[in-house]
Amino acid sequence: MSEEFRRHWPALLASVFGLMTSCLVLMGYSIGLFVHPLADQFGWTRQQILTATSIVTLGVMFSGVVVGWLADRISVATLILVSQLGLGLSILALAFFTNGNLAVYYGIYLLIAFVGAGALPVTFTKLLSSRFVRHRGLAIGICLAGTGLCGVVVPPLVGAFIRVYGWRIGYLALATLPLCVAMPMTLIFLRGGPTASAKTAAGGTAATEDYGLTLSEAVRSRRFWTIVVALFLASGSGAGFLFSMVPMLIDRGYESSAAANMSAIFGVAVICGRILIGALADRIWVPPLALTVLASAALATLLISQVTVALAMALVLIFVIGLAQGAEGDMLAYLVSQYFGLRAYGKIFSWVFVAFTAAIGIAGPLFGHIFDVYRSYGVAMIGSSAAWLMAGLLLVSLGPYPKWANS
Repeated sequence: MSEEFRRHWPALLASVFGLMTSCLVLMGYSIGLFVHPLADQFGWTRQQILTATSIVTLGVMFSGVVVGWLADRISVATLILVSQLGLGLSILALAFFTNGNLAVYYGIYLLIAFVGAGALPVTFTKLLSSRFVRHRGLAIGICLAGTGLCGVVVPPLVGAFIRVYGWRIGYLALATLPLCVAMPMTLIFLRGGPTASAKTAAGGTAATEDYGLTLSEAVRSRRFWTIVVALFLASGSGAGFLFSMVPMLIDRGYESSAAANMSAIFGVAVICGRILIGALADRIWVPPLALTVLASAALATLLISQVTVALAMALVLIFVIGLAQGAEGDMLAYLVSQYFGLRAYGKIFSWVFVAFTAAIGIAGPLFGHIFDVYRSYGVAMIGSSAAWLMAGLLLVSLGPYPKWANS
């Protein structure tokens, strides 16, 4: 293993578990599990329940920009630790204060967004980008694989608590993850380590943060807006499928436990996508690879939504879509660092992340609304497939990396 990994594996490990329990990931992978229980108890529609995804992503859009600004100025580890504590306590509030009042339900999700924004990809990838040079893509990929790990662990675990003890205990189980898993990892492996602006030795070279574009320079470039639009489309497609996957599978006759376990396959695929794209990004130009992965997801989305397939084929298609979901987050962090550098990484990333999270917020209620209108997810999935393909074509138009990206 390279010197970079030998020196900085503690930060990488803490980042994996930090992203596994971050607010967007944790609430995104779990909300489908609560759709039927909340609808049965309170009579809420799917659109009403999934609107919570819009609330949390809207909150992250605003608070994430502030976090991006802070990440360029103060200790990233402190931001992460405070957010993990606030996130866990806010999820506990869902268990105790959700009482049939949608305003309370939405208000808690908004609180989750504001307090949890400090433990998102902008902070973890900035921390790792300052430590890894030669293997930056792989390090970011491994870190972002934490989102897929959430998909593997959370649906079966929390789903089991919901089935046996009810949805309130399900939220209690969810809250233990940032409080009892992520926070100890941050305290042990991140606090007291090098700051986000530290130099990283790697084979005789050093990763500094004094190269690249400023925020104003980036915003004036075509590449910035191309990445924004492409990742908006890809993020919305992946999020819409993720939020709808469990209820869609249940509607098709699968038991809730089987649907939750099938969603774990999606999580495994996200992990594979993160690590695969990350490893390949250090060796080849990313955009053509992105087109291949996203076009495959477009085809898989069409097939699983429009054609009746056997269980084995459904698992394969879910895996392909999960690969794309994993790749898109990896591409977000890697492309920002390669095309714009580290000088204003936190600020630039946070604004691109606004588009990324906005798509997540739109996808939840949009897919829920389409189901309420058509009593089927078919129309939504056709749109999702087209968006996957368009995103891949846009990324190919970015052109080669700037010369300083490889210096």
